Amino acid sequence: MDSTVDPAADGVWDAVGTISSAKGVDHHQPRNDEEWQAVRRHAVTLAEAMNVVMIDGRHAAPPGTKAGLGEQEPARMETAIKANPAQFNQFATATRDVAVEMIGAIDHRDTQALMTLGGTLDDRCEACHVTYWYPNSPRPKT
Repeated sequence: MDSTVDPAADGVWDAVGTISSAKGVDHHQPRNDEEWQAVRRHAVTLAEAMNVVMIDGRHAAPPGTKAGLGEQEPARMETAIKANPAQFNQFATATRDVAVEMIGAIDHRDTQALMTLGGTLDDRCEACHVTYWYPNSPRPKT
């Protein structure tokens, strides 16, 4: 996750956005073929990484990885994944599907669709994270 999924997701999330400051409003987006190609590479990497995480026997984290604050130990994550691989694969497939949609938005140079899909990607990532990565975190009251 740390080597492929996170950098790829960050690459598509960071590609578009609106930043308001005292200097005005900046609509950050790819502006030329090279920038669009770089974002596309991130989306393709994310889609392919989701195929890889579903390979039986893949580790949630490299051996010896320590859990961060509020995180579950990697061995416990793996136990939870092995207990219900179908559910884990549903999370990975849903994430892969949104990455593929992002590729389409990128190919059409549709910054609004890419921004919207970035929100969908965040929702799909978070659904998996609260199930496996930090399942005991307090949840906001709805």
